[in-house]
Amino acid sequence: MKIKTLLLAVLFLSVVAVLANTTSATPLSTDHQEFTYAATYYFNVDFYGHPVYFPSWAQEHVWDRHVLGYERDYKEKTTFYPLGQYIAGRKLPETMDGYDMVYLIEEAIEYGRVSFDGSRAIITYKTTYYEYHQYGIGELKVILQKEHYDGQTYYEVITAYPIYGPDVAVYENHHWIN
Repeated sequence: MKIKTLLLAVLFLSVVAVLANTTSATPLSTDHQEFTYAATYYFNVDFYGHPVYFPSWAQEHVWDRHVLGYERDYKEKTTFYPLGQYIAGRKLPETMDGYDMVYLIEEAIEYGRVSFDGSRAIITYKTTYYEYHQYGIGELKVILQKEHYDGQTYYEVITAYPIYGPDVAVYENHHWIN
């Protein structure tokens, strides 16, 4: 009888523990898989009539610097996408996932304000009302490099990062500034 009661108690506590666990949060590894998958297979945008590619080395740079915070102490300023990650002892808000990152980068390329610096295009995108409130990002910057191959012109993403917003964390000169 005691064993049966003990087993029921353990089963009950296990169910309570599972139900108490928040199910809305996604692990950072899942966000990374979503980001690389979307950037590799679904990234589809043109810039001034030319295709834009998001090479794997640029995906790694964006993820490592603006999600994981690598090199934050060696650069003057680093901004972060709000994916719920922990950086330098701080938990950032979780308002987006890897797919959302790729979506915003495509939106920036398609609808952002462009300035040129030689063969580079610097795109600044002010998010829509919905995007601002959904993702907590007010402005995004994307830098493209113009390339030529076999008589064809195309662009590659060099970097893409949030500039500001209510959920954009900023790390500058070895400390958080917001």
